[in-house]
Amino acid sequence: MPDENTAHKVHPAPEWLTTDYVQEKLRTYFKNSSLKLDKLDTKPAVANGGNYGSVMTRINVEYTTQEVKGKQTTTFLVKTTFADKDPAGDVLIHYGVYTREMDIYDQILPQLAQMVRQELKDPRKLFAATMNVDRQRDSIIFEDMSLEHYKVACRRKKLDLEHTHLVLEKLAKFHAAGAVLSERQPGIFAKNYDRGFFNKHTRAYGPIMTNLLEALSRSLTSDLNLGPKYKAKIDRLVERLMDYGERSTTNNPGDFLTLAHGDLWTTNFMFQYDAKDHPINAIFIDFQFSVWNSPAIDLHYFFATSLQDDLRFGHQSELVQFYYYKLVEALKKLKFAGAIPSLFDFHLQFRSRGFYAVFCSLVFEPVMQYEGKEDASIEQVLSNSESGLRFKNSVYESEAVKKKLAVTLPFLDQFGLLDDM
Repeated sequence: MPDENTAHKVHPAPEWLTTDYVQEKLRTYFKNSSLKLDKLDTKPAVANGGNYGSVMTRINVEYTTQEVKGKQTTTFLVKTTFADKDPAGDVLIHYGVYTREMDIYDQILPQLAQMVRQELKDPRKLFAATMNVDRQRDSIIFEDMSLEHYKVACRRKKLDLEHTHLVLEKLAKFHAAGAVLSERQPGIFAKNYDRGFFNKHTRAYGPIMTNLLEALSRSLTSDLNLGPKYKAKIDRLVERLMDYGERSTTNNPGDFLTLAHGDLWTTNFMFQYDAKDHPINAIFIDFQFSVWNSPAIDLHYFFATSLQDDLRFGHQSELVQFYYYKLVEALKKLKFAGAIPSLFDFHLQFRSRGFYAVFCSLVFEPVMQYEGKEDASIEQVLSNSESGLRFKNSVYESEAVKKKLAVTLPFLDQFGLLDDM
């Protein structure tokens, strides 16, 4: 989460989120027409620097019912689109993210959770339960998982092996259930599940990615160690990033495909812990960029943004193997009828999606790690104003990012991911 001293833009709660509106939704959710909402408080749940794709509002409610004496209190999270004319909304609307996420929470996730619970015999939660989906207002209200002591891991410290294994185990079950659901209900992912960050329909994210790559290039100009070797390669990538990205997410005959989360980093999963502070469950949130594709894109995204360096750079192949065995185990229990790739073939599929790690590592991760003083927003990334340029330049100025780039650039380069492809 962003530091308190970081100057992030905070969006206010939507005007329509009134007492009458919330009372109506609570009555439906609790199936109790006698419920009376006595108090409603709203406050931002995430500053814009912690979530670039939506507005998150925490609502605290105090209510009474005829059946229970005294007042009852609880909290929910409300996820909404950006206000009209917000540059972030202008970009995201091209990807169908709001309609897709409402469909997923309303129709897909309940089925996947049931499969995991009943057929894989895993009683742990897979996602936050939905209180209401409002398609007129492009909003979702869901349970506040902090009430069950779930919390987000530190985006700077990142994940150790224990947390990583837990996420990979849950991810394998999520992917297995998605593949089997597609078998059982042919066509369920045929519409609006082909618009990830790279796709054949829109390149609205292109200016965001290339503007940040250009800022990386500027930072390499004065870097006597990395600049001579990598600046020219980054400059070429500026022109070819979207082509390479689209190629890396194009599905090939024989690929194992499923519903990928699409945006799998530390802010988009939460952990529950036991009394000794060991993680016992992980749930996934934020399904705006979920897409029908290879599970490898989730692995690349997760590895590049969320793992501690020694795991990503020293044990990546072992982690792919760990995930693969969990995936195969779940597919067999769910009686998947399709072809299950061998570990060797899955590693090939993982390598074929390797360019996905480039934009995650060089564009998204530095922004995710941002701790500067500038306003962090999509608007700033798109802007050529003095403030926008300061923000983009400052993303690559921190010592932590420079130190990470000194490892990341050679790591990507050894696989040919920075060369012409």
